[in-house]
Amino acid sequence: MGKHAEKETASKGTLRKKIRNYIQHQIASGRFQAGDRIVETQLAKELNVSQAPVREAILELAAMGILEERPYSGSFVRKLTAEDVEDIYNTRAFLDEYAARQAARNITDQQLSEMEKLLHHMDEAEDYQDLAEMDMEFHAMVVDAAGSPALKRTWENLRLVEWTELSAAVTKNTLEELAKQHWRMYQLLKQRADHAAGAYMFIHIKNFGEELKRYLQQQEASDASSK
Repeated sequence: MGKHAEKETASKGTLRKKIRNYIQHQIASGRFQAGDRIVETQLAKELNVSQAPVREAILELAAMGILEERPYSGSFVRKLTAEDVEDIYNTRAFLDEYAARQAARNITDQQLSEMEKLLHHMDEAEDYQDLAEMDMEFHAMVVDAAGSPALKRTWENLRLVEWTELSAAVTKNTLEELAKQHWRMYQLLKQRADHAAGAYMFIHIKNFGEELKRYLQQQEASDASSK
């Protein structure tokens, strides 16, 4: 693949990711609610983009289970339950725990250096969406450092890290607190403390899941009381 083609592919991927994150943010903020149809043409017009990347973003969200495709009807916001979120985050917690343990054993000085640079940028995050992007990059670095092709394939195929945008939209943690949690993980990896790194990562992911779970439970209770 030539350099021009690589740049074009990367540009398309970045646009698709931004659109996907935008839709997730609209769901988290309550603008798009369970059962609402996501209309490609309207979103494309709203974001001033072509329909192709919007369609790709919608398909990715459907693969994640956030949207659902209905034959001959279109794409709709899926009603997520607290049980759905608990299952998703439990699965991710186990995968990321293993990744952290392996990374503590295998991470290189170069990988630690790249991780440290990212964390300095995370310290300067201006909003939760900005931090969510760096959070996903950080966890991808941990998976890479684990040095397990099987883990990486599973982690990427399940797309669990992409729920970060929803979690960041409802978290009670400050940006500073979230950055500190990632610095703590970095220190454990640097110290080669494999068991401690795994345990810390497990709790880190579970806490995010619990926050999103509580948010959905509150929404469910609110919906029930309004009927």
